[in-house]
Amino acid sequence: MEFIEYTIGELALEIKTGKTPPTSNPEYFNGEIPWIGPSDLKGQKLAEDSERKISEIALEDNKAFLFQSGTVLISTIGDIGKTAIVKNPVTSNQQLTGILVNEDIILPELFYYWVRLNKRILENKANTSILSMLNNKLLKQVKVIFPKDFEDQYKIVGRLNRIQGLIDKRVDTIQFLDEYIRSVFLEMFGDPVIDNRQIGKKTLSFFGNWRSGGTPPKSQIHYYTGSIPWFTSGELNQTFINNSNEKITDQAIRETSAQHVEHGSLLIGMYDTAALKTSITTVDASCNQAVAFARLNNELCETTFIYYNIILSKEYYLNQRKGARQKNLNLTKIKNIEVLYPSINHQKRFTKKFTSVELLKQNLKQSLEVLNMLFQATVQTAFSAKSQINEDEVFESLLNTFTTEDLKQGDRLKYLLKWIECKEPQFSSFESYNLAWDRLRELLEDGSIKQVVDKNEIKLKIV
Repeated sequence: MEFIEYTIGELALEIKTGKTPPTSNPEYFNGEIPWIGPSDLKGQKLAEDSERKISEIALEDNKAFLFQSGTVLISTIGDIGKTAIVKNPVTSNQQLTGILVNEDIILPELFYYWVRLNKRILENKANTSILSMLNNKLLKQVKVIFPKDFEDQYKIVGRLNRIQGLIDKRVDTIQFLDEYIRSVFLEMFGDPVIDNRQIGKKTLSFFGNWRSGGTPPKSQIHYYTGSIPWFTSGELNQTFINNSNEKITDQAIRETSAQHVEHGSLLIGMYDTAALKTSITTVDASCNQAVAFARLNNELCETTFIYYNIILSKEYYLNQRKGARQKNLNLTKIKNIEVLYPSINHQKRFTKKFTSVELLKQNLKQSLEVLNMLFQATVQTAFSAKSQINEDEVFESLLNTFTTEDLKQGDRLKYLLKWIECKEPQFSSFESYNLAWDRLRELLEDGSIKQVVDKNEIKLKIV
């Protein structure tokens, strides 16, 4: 397998970074056009839908634009290197950059898999002085090493597509469960922003004493040698959290601005891209100053109910942010967030359903983690010069590249018959199945394959 090297700048026909329409104009939002952000990239291959959407007006006013099909989206601010491929035109925010590669040199799918493999390289290229950022100038300089021959490229893509397909199914199921619990909430309580059921609202300050965390001096290394999780706003990525990248000591909590966060507390991010990221800690912990927290009064509310209320109201409150450079919230604004206030028994009924769904999601996420580990090991091997890929395993992907003469090489005719004659469906689409039969008819016509009668059955045989 011959490998070649190009920079991303040399591979790209187009490199464009997404836009955020002015949040001061509500007409730009809540439309039907997917507006992809890093949080929408959960490991699935295709970027098809988004949590937040924008309107046609935003496009007409040139406040956003559509990435065309085949564009590879890469997160270039914050969590660098998350990626997906555009199937149908979508927009994105400024945290994502779209790269449309020259398909005469590299397959878009192969480039996508290269990004998945080399996330660490992109992270190392980023400017991390304030917030991790990989600008287009730095991105263009990144070197990509990949197989020159398109047959080898298709083999790698075909092999990786098998595991990616399993990952996509897990992601789809998790998203389905997210939609289910959302529909349960809306059916039980209605819209939490407009309170169309006239349930009544209370501010978050009603349910608990809200404070913000602090950061022990980094120069005092001994403060960071403990076992107490110290959460940053960027780590509020799951409903329930119990671990952090950095940990601090009891001494740090006693002597610095760091605060003790009691287990069961609700944590809410306040700054920039982490604003209104929300989690519940299942352990005693601490957090930095970018996080607001409170142990809610369980006689008044269910913490999971308040959590999900905030999740569904997130879009509305994000549009209330102020800040010239960073769109930040503050502790006062957090305290003044309004949530629905139904009876505690009604909240408990929702919590019961929410908890059962969350348990299913956690099991799926654990399975997804295992698949991602398998994927990383497989993709690393696939891009190795020593890789020997079994054509039978990826025959469907290769079929699109094979001429009739190509199919006569090696064991490919055997694979073709095996895939066609298999009792269980092997092809993932009718297009591939029809293509296989077209190739078979051509091979019957030129005599490479013939029909024979065996025990009163007509069978195909390689000549």
